[in-house]
Amino acid sequence: MFLMGCSADVETFNDIVLGLCTLGRLREAARLVDRMMKRGCVPSAMTYGFLLQGLCRARQVDEARTMLGRVPELNVVLFNTVIGGCLFDGKLTEAMELYEIMESKGCPPDARTYSILINGLCKRGMVGSAMQIIREMEDKGCIPNMVTYTMLLHSFCRKGMWDDIRAMLEVMSAKGLSMNLQGYNGMIYAVCKEGRMDDVMTLMQEMKCQGYKPDICTYNTIIYHLCNNDKMEEAEYLFENLLDEGVVANGITYNTLIHALLRKGSLKDAINLANEMVLHGCSLDVVTYNGLIKALCRDGNVDRSMALLREMTENGIKPNNVSYNLLVSELCKKRRVRDALELSKEMLNQGLTPDIVTYNTLINGLCKMGWMHAALNLLEKLRSEDVRADIITYNILISWHCKARFFDDANMLLNRVVSGGITPNERTWGIMVPNFVRKPLNLLSDEVEGH
Repeated sequence: MFLMGCSADVETFNDIVLGLCTLGRLREAARLVDRMMKRGCVPSAMTYGFLLQGLCRARQVDEARTMLGRVPELNVVLFNTVIGGCLFDGKLTEAMELYEIMESKGCPPDARTYSILINGLCKRGMVGSAMQIIREMEDKGCIPNMVTYTMLLHSFCRKGMWDDIRAMLEVMSAKGLSMNLQGYNGMIYAVCKEGRMDDVMTLMQEMKCQGYKPDICTYNTIIYHLCNNDKMEEAEYLFENLLDEGVVANGITYNTLIHALLRKGSLKDAINLANEMVLHGCSLDVVTYNGLIKALCRDGNVDRSMALLREMTENGIKPNNVSYNLLVSELCKKRRVRDALELSKEMLNQGLTPDIVTYNTLINGLCKMGWMHAALNLLEKLRSEDVRADIITYNILISWHCKARFFDDANMLLNRVVSGGITPNERTWGIMVPNFVRKPLNLLSDEVEGH
């Protein structure tokens, strides 16, 4: 463009600066701004905004602060960018320093500035400081909005400050702001995440007192976290009372409870709940099917697991590699290696590619049957399938060849490991050394006897 004698305007430069900053090429972006000025094109606030945003994203906030000090015409957006970057990088003191000098630079804080600071303080649990910022905000005629109050309410929830929550809800109501159902669900999620399940129940009662009825999202959040906190009885109690509350369970509710029951080892209860789920018109997802397949396999019921795989496809749920790998593994354990090989072919028909886990399981199964040649043929097949053998593959083969006393073949496999750039691990040497060192050299005993 320059060679053709054309000059670029500030918008063109800005587009290129933005592109470079997005790609993380900050030095090139800064050099371009220097070149821009040499050509008599004055960078705009947007130019500096892109650079500051790029530096903050790269966590180079000290450089961003230095650049902010050199910007000829500052505005509140530029300050907000760097304040946000400082807080994201954990530099609260630096963020507060910028907040304090804003007004003297002709850039009074706006609602966005206050929200950034309050969010940063709340994340650090500094609720008192966040409240102080709200007071300053109001003193300067900037009215807190729903987002601002929600941040504080979430912090109060995490700290169990129920009296403060009630007081703030009253303040909000007096100002014509009211927490909606989504707001309460957000607070419930925040408290659940902290593992404060007793406080969650208190918050749900508070929600009802304020005239909001918990919906299925509310219950799903609580049930999920109760299950994760080993409180299955409470989770089941909530689930059983959903209809009394006028709420209908959905697929997420059922899938959550089925996973929890499977983790607990309650296979029968999980299957019963899965049947109930289908009767109520909800579909199991692939993760739930995999959980049931895994549990049935663990219970030694591989044929029922195979039937479940067929049911998945019939119900329009596409199995994934995990589904097939679970069954391949169990079939190999049952010495049904031919069935496992057929299942690996079926994977291809389903548009799936057997992975290294599939192949390692099959190789182990073939070796277990004594079919060493077939196992080595499968190893060769990996290359054509664009699957890279790993140290586990070779450890399986070396171990079985040693057990069959095919030591030359085991040694050949070890050489392939090293020449293929794979590092033998502790397991590899644990297999090789006992099999290749026939008689330990007791040098210490000889030395003692010699003395």
